[in-house]
Amino acid sequence: MIKTVTAFQSLVSKLQRGADMWKKRISVRSLTVGMCLLGSFPLFAQKKPLDHDVYDGWQRIAVPALSPDGTFLSYQINPQEGDGTLYIRNNKRKKTITVARGYKAQLTDKGLYAVCLVKPLFKQTRQAKIKKKKADDMPMDSLAIINLQTGNIKRFAHVRSYELGKYADRAVAFSVKDTTLIPKKDRKKKDVGYPTLIYHFATGKTDTLRHVDRYAMNKQGTVLAYVSQYKKNNTTLRAYDILSGKSVLIGDTLAYYSLPKFNETGTQMLYLQSADTLSSGSKHCSLHRYTLGQDGAEKLAEPTPGGCPDGWGINENSQPTFSQNGKNIFVGIAPYIAPDDTTLHSFETASLDIWNWDAPMLPPAEKANLKELKKKNCLTVYNNGRLIPMTTSMYDRIRFVDRGNADYVLSLDRTGNMVETQWSYQTSVNVSLVELSTGKRISVVKGQVTNVTASPGAKYVAWFDLTSSQWMAYDVATGRTRNLTAGMKVNFWDEEDDHPMLKEPYGEAGWTAGDRALLVYDQYDLWRIPMNGGKPVCLTKGKGRENNRVYRFLNLKDSDDPIAIAPSETMLLTVFDKISKKNGFSKTNLSGNLKDLTLEGWAQSVVRKARNSNTYAYLRGNFDHPNDLYVTTNDFATQQKLTSINPQQKDYNWGTVELVHWNAFDGTRLDGLLYKPEDFDAGKKYPVMIYFYEKNSDGLYKYIEPQPSWSIINIAFYTSRGYLVFVPDIVYKAGLPGESAYNCIVSGAQQLARKPWVDAGNMAIQGQSWGGYQVAYLITRTNMFKAAGAGAPVSNMTSAFGGIRWGSGNSRQGQYEEGQSRIGHNLWEAPELYISNSALFKLPNVETPVLIMHNDADGAVPWYQGIEMFMGLRRLGKPAWLLQYNKEEHNLKERRNRKDLSIRLQQFFDYELKGAPQPAWMKTGLPILRKGQYYGYEKAE
Repeated sequence: MIKTVTAFQSLVSKLQRGADMWKKRISVRSLTVGMCLLGSFPLFAQKKPLDHDVYDGWQRIAVPALSPDGTFLSYQINPQEGDGTLYIRNNKRKKTITVARGYKAQLTDKGLYAVCLVKPLFKQTRQAKIKKKKADDMPMDSLAIINLQTGNIKRFAHVRSYELGKYADRAVAFSVKDTTLIPKKDRKKKDVGYPTLIYHFATGKTDTLRHVDRYAMNKQGTVLAYVSQYKKNNTTLRAYDILSGKSVLIGDTLAYYSLPKFNETGTQMLYLQSADTLSSGSKHCSLHRYTLGQDGAEKLAEPTPGGCPDGWGINENSQPTFSQNGKNIFVGIAPYIAPDDTTLHSFETASLDIWNWDAPMLPPAEKANLKELKKKNCLTVYNNGRLIPMTTSMYDRIRFVDRGNADYVLSLDRTGNMVETQWSYQTSVNVSLVELSTGKRISVVKGQVTNVTASPGAKYVAWFDLTSSQWMAYDVATGRTRNLTAGMKVNFWDEEDDHPMLKEPYGEAGWTAGDRALLVYDQYDLWRIPMNGGKPVCLTKGKGRENNRVYRFLNLKDSDDPIAIAPSETMLLTVFDKISKKNGFSKTNLSGNLKDLTLEGWAQSVVRKARNSNTYAYLRGNFDHPNDLYVTTNDFATQQKLTSINPQQKDYNWGTVELVHWNAFDGTRLDGLLYKPEDFDAGKKYPVMIYFYEKNSDGLYKYIEPQPSWSIINIAFYTSRGYLVFVPDIVYKAGLPGESAYNCIVSGAQQLARKPWVDAGNMAIQGQSWGGYQVAYLITRTNMFKAAGAGAPVSNMTSAFGGIRWGSGNSRQGQYEEGQSRIGHNLWEAPELYISNSALFKLPNVETPVLIMHNDADGAVPWYQGIEMFMGLRRLGKPAWLLQYNKEEHNLKERRNRKDLSIRLQQFFDYELKGAPQPAWMKTGLPILRKGQYYGYEKAE
């Protein structure tokens, strides 16, 4: 036997030198015999495990787009880090044009040309960063103009941006940094603004505009509006006729002109102008309209128009706009902000914030939203020489009806209830219609309502009433409110939602033409609810409920298409099978002519439709296959695969995924996902990683690309390296989030541990945020896990309840009373629930080594929550580590930090579960004196 082993090892060595040599020297039959005799020996075809070097080159497809007739398809294939490629495919000729490093591509309306930016080489940008070059000295993009008929590409260097109207097919405008394009005699030492070039596709002619600060092209591509700045506080506004090459001066006497906003037909512009030159405070702006071909612009409103509250007016953030049909003009107003007092100095003045108990917004929220608050305006409508405010409250959300074409706007006013948003997600709202011509309000409903929607013609307002769990509608003509869904035998509220709050609806799909009906969802199907009291019609024929399939309308309408769904319109639906977890498409119409198109073990995403043809492009993949690009022109009867990204995946030990079921300790039937290594051997025992966050089993067919960790384990990475990964669904009971997690996760882990191929003594758990909380709780409740990883965990609900989400500045109380934490009561009503669900008070029970990640710029879970947990474990002598990434958020943003976390997660779990050497950082940490020089990845001494 020893001779046989030696001979076979020698043979394997030879085989590893090349498949061609193998074919000549040994038959398939003899190799099979050898494998049967000595299957425990590694063969040359054994696949590699994934490592941390694979991330950068792993590809993904981005921004697919179709030309209006579907002939051309553009898309990018980009590595995670490095140089990507833009592809433009002729779907008819099956030919493809490639542009290295191309991005932000746009196809012209007639499909004759494409325009894109081209990034500099990745290595050039990297070197510039290494040399710490200033922003103005960094490598710049170039512009590529592609003739789609010939494949010829015209390039321009040093490009800052470009503009191409949606329906433009004549020319493209682009801004360049290269001032040598301006004749030397016209250049000044301190030029303000940059040259903007207009390239004419058909002739190749290039026009040059000088000192351009801002510019915008109308949708038709016939006019370019631009603001030029020759020196500080000296600006001009012009309109350039792209066809004639003539520029019209609109204004040149003031310090400030806003970039104009065109109407849909591209024949008129709205803009603001101001004489203010101060660098602080608000600009006092007037509103103007310019019609192409006229000699001058028309002033519509003064900086402080009549009808506005005292101290209010039009400022530089007022954003004037036309309704889609061009008949209505809207502009914002706001209180003017005074300029800074230059006689005051910061070192002599107090710096403080004052928190008022009844203020609608507290200082943390104001700070977090400061940029938005400065820009926030209240909507007004221009009407016969005056502005009519639609609201004067910053807490009144105004929505256009039918893109501003209707005679009303919709008001959702929470002005009197802002304090309640501190603890409630479902505060009362006052819903009204506001008449454009007068500003008069028609009160529709006040209460706990959601999904408020006005019909395109403003004949009706519909909403879901949270207290009655019914869809309601208000008839504007009669002033009556009617229950739309009373008596129907299906529920329209989320029956599976386990939050301790009023149940939210499944949602609505839109309105039908003529304001005749509202389209709404139950758990499975799509319904048409007539506004005249007629019988509701199930547009999916009840097939969803009958077959446990969820149908949802995939709205692919173009922004210029009618909002309402016409009787002749075909509606594309996504389909999801709740039992098999398969995905697909169906189609129906307003008559309910349902036709199932496809249902398969794949996940589809990023669906795009050609505006004027039945061509669809979309991504399609599953756990075994990357998300490649497909097209179909026959309603998915055939699906043509266009790409094959990540061919290197075949060289790595990947994995498989299966749907598993078990009963929780309380008898609840649960679903979960079990991922296994591709080379899984039922005769071996495998360590187990358990990851969880609410429910994930619906993602059975989701592709998981290897990538550096944002905060959680990468499942593909761990299966490749010999782990089983278990992802259980969790069902919650109000007031018992911790025990609910135990009920679902531990029951699943125990059932899994009974499998002969599971190493029950080497199981670990890992989660982030809400998952991190559950990890923290579980290790106080059970010692069955060998190791644990908790990212941004809430460890003390009593202190977290009174905390602030610094990213938004909002209170965390609502999360505990009604939201994800699911306590269902405030701290004073049920302090025992906050204590019993907090890991901090049970830390003496912990025996599981735990790796905590909590970053010092976390805007969601206060950093001190991770510190409280770590300090408690440290005080009790429990093995714990805290990773604190500097200036990082809730989930890591910096790729360098994501790579670092990926390494440390692997080293931690490999050490605890596989007996790998302990890394130095786990033993000695990172000494502050060596920070940035030393990372401790090596084996501890």
